Amino acid sequence: MSTPIRTAAAVLCAALLLAGCGGDDPAAPPPPEPTTSPAATTPDTEPTTEPTDDQQETEARAVYYLRDVQPAGPRLYREFHARPATDDPVRDAVEAMLSEPPKDPDYTSLWPDGVDVLDVRVESGLATVDLSARAGEGSAGAVFEGVSLQQLVHTVTAADPSVQRVQLLVDGATRETLWGHVDVREPVERAPQAEILGPIWIIEPGEGGSVPTGGEVSGVATVFEATVSWQWVQDGRVVEEGFSTASEGAPGRGEWTAPVEVPPGDYELRAFSESAEDGSEMFVETKRVTVTG
Repeated sequence: MSTPIRTAAAVLCAALLLAGCGGDDPAAPPPPEPTTSPAATTPDTEPTTEPTDDQQETEARAVYYLRDVQPAGPRLYREFHARPATDDPVRDAVEAMLSEPPKDPDYTSLWPDGVDVLDVRVESGLATVDLSARAGEGSAGAVFEGVSLQQLVHTVTAADPSVQRVQLLVDGATRETLWGHVDVREPVERAPQAEILGPIWIIEPGEGGSVPTGGEVSGVATVFEATVSWQWVQDGRVVEEGFSTASEGAPGRGEWTAPVEVPPGDYELRAFSESAEDGSEMFVETKRVTVTG
């Protein structure tokens, strides 16, 4: 790992280790979603899917996963998963995070297989999540462990926006650390978005989704000078490329869009930031997308 990556990892680790302390530093970036800027808001909820005669009502549940994106290191990315409608969305979201693989093959989760949700309680902005003993058997370095804890916190707070802090219990008891590095004795808040979320997200369409020719794709980004480069790639060939300007530059998080001006077919949509030093691609995010006529 190069020196810049080690530096980024050290900064991220320090931020995550302090996350349980509240994150009220006025010099820190604004809290992660939702933000105060309407253009930068990426809601954690989507409309409920109406049931048909042969299926039950479902809800789009926000689930967060990890991706090691260079040169930032491990960051969080969000997917929406169709889940049965429930009166306990926090429990259901955590169960989805622990049991459902991500749709995007670039994403992952380091939580051990076979973790059960024993109990979830929400009161006065605090969610207490009790997981089975298997949850404490994960293994990762300090930075990845910290992001995994934030994966849980973001998934919980997305399911219930009234929740501000998450207290993790394992088999009914508090632990000193999650997997040996990150203190989980006290409730934990979301870390600042510029330090924990993937620098570039493609939001619409999602992995495996479709978009019509003449339409547009959209996302959010925290990048230098708010510039997001994009490419439509088919069979290893760049069919179309360009750049878009997000509504806000780093350290803020702004919305960006790009036109769909390629023929119908299956593509890889790539979005990235170009290094100001050497023009290399950074924070590359991809989605498999079908363009329709």
